[in-house]
Amino acid sequence: MNGETVQEPERRQERLAATLAKFLERGAQANISRLLGRARPGDLALALADLDGDAQRQIFEVLLAEFPDTAGAVLTELAPAQRLGLLERLPAERIASLFERIPVDDAVFLVESLPAGMHDSVLEHAGAKSRRSIEAVERHLEYGEGTAGRIMDSELFALPEGETVRAAIEAIQQKRDLEMIFYLYVVDRDGHLVGVTSLRQLLLSRPEQTLAEIMQRSVIKANVDAEQAEVAGQAARYDLLAVPVVDDQNRLVGIVTVDDIIDVFQEEANEDLFKMAGSSEGELLYEERAFRIAGLRLPSLLLSAVGLLATGLLLEYYQLRFTDALYLLAFVPVIMGLGGSIGSQASTVAVRGLGGGELAPGEGRFAGFLARQLKVATLLGVACGFLVGAVAFAVHRSAVIGGVVGVALFTAILVAAAMGALLPTALDRLGFDPAVASGPILSAANDITGIVIYFSLAAAILRRLPG
Repeated sequence: MNGETVQEPERRQERLAATLAKFLERGAQANISRLLGRARPGDLALALADLDGDAQRQIFEVLLAEFPDTAGAVLTELAPAQRLGLLERLPAERIASLFERIPVDDAVFLVESLPAGMHDSVLEHAGAKSRRSIEAVERHLEYGEGTAGRIMDSELFALPEGETVRAAIEAIQQKRDLEMIFYLYVVDRDGHLVGVTSLRQLLLSRPEQTLAEIMQRSVIKANVDAEQAEVAGQAARYDLLAVPVVDDQNRLVGIVTVDDIIDVFQEEANEDLFKMAGSSEGELLYEERAFRIAGLRLPSLLLSAVGLLATGLLLEYYQLRFTDALYLLAFVPVIMGLGGSIGSQASTVAVRGLGGGELAPGEGRFAGFLARQLKVATLLGVACGFLVGAVAFAVHRSAVIGGVVGVALFTAILVAAAMGALLPTALDRLGFDPAVASGPILSAANDITGIVIYFSLAAAILRRLPG
């Protein structure tokens, strides 16, 4: 039963794509229009992905002509590479016409999807009305990338604090052009945000009461320059469907709604995942262009190469010092590998904690997190050090070698866990993306410290042995 429930949307999208393709072959435009008028934007986006490029363009042309609001929603639902491919096949004037019919936040998203050359062409071919829409979007883009101002919807609904409940309900009933109304925001005569009330509270209040009497004065809000991840975290922490955005003078300038909040979480998760792998989210946009993807991956590979070269030079240095004890090299991979795994695990948890706000400065949160990671690393280090040390003892029949390997592995694991916890936090404090720490930087640092710890300990102990 559960399997059928999960698979049903997939079958529906497959049937939709097959039906659209069949209607295109027959030239049944009326049938295509009826089908597009009934389909959900999310289903249409997935169905378009199953069609070839020319069929995608033809279907989207019908959407633009007959269902422009749906066309905008479909475009924002498409995967980045498919969206770019479709936009590249559309005339510039057709793209420009979209900006007249879609919400500002979606329009901003669309403009950011356009390559520089296409952006200029769209602006050049835009009519007067489309040009005004695009210029309004470009003013929106003056806010920093990844900020609340960039993703907010400036088409909002607010009322003065002296308005009565009866008048507020009538005003809401007349506002049919707004994308979403979750809360009623209350402002003073200068547009400053002074309170908020839910629609439920509004309906349960007496008609003659004023908004000032029923509103909640403590408002969870975000500044236009706040990071989008911070806004999404606020919404998740306080179970909000929208977050109001204010300027430096506390004037209400926009709202970030739940659909944008979900997009932010997905974007942040994708971005962190790609950075941990040493790439960037641009791979989603250029998935068919090998040279572009290679260019995105090259910097992290070069950084890895530097780390590996340093590791190799260290191995050569210690190999020359331990010409009579080359058997020590046999345990280098396990020390590097286990240390790297523990460091990566601690780093991943740290990045997650920083992204979710659990490791925000103050209240000893990071100190507690670091203590937990070191406690876990101690337990793992003891277990792994004992097992690997026992193997070294069994192979070489030497308690000294077993002890060196075991203690070195324990120490390497402990240091790797500390670096995995500390490095993302340090990068975050310095204004860099902490997800970078889970990639080549941490890997190289763990390899180098593991080798230095192992051979330094071996040198210190073996030097004191007789003969």
